[in-house]
Amino acid sequence: MRYDYSMRLRDDVNSAVEKAFKTAGIVNITVTAEQVRVMNLAENVALEDVEYLVLQAAQMLGAAIEFDTLGSGLVLSGNGVEGDEPVISPLILSQPASIQ
Repeated sequence: MRYDYSMRLRDDVNSAVEKAFKTAGIVNITVTAEQVRVMNLAENVALEDVEYLVLQAAQMLGAAIEFDTLGSGLVLSGNGVEGDEPVISPLILSQPASIQ
């Protein structure tokens, strides 16, 4: 775990957590952290480290939190930066998969 995060990363974490809390009343730690990580790819910060920062920010606000994983049948469809487009969309499979 790193401790020398940039002010931009910390500001992005705080604003993303505040936005999630104001719009949904609950902060999804994993999804919010992935949004922030994608906005700050140049910093090369692990998702787990960003999740920790998001969790701290959510706790400071007293926000309700959830830990839905990104691998729960959902696929990222954008970075959520442009407009209010949803970042996550359901995975649609054209044919059922068979396990043999």
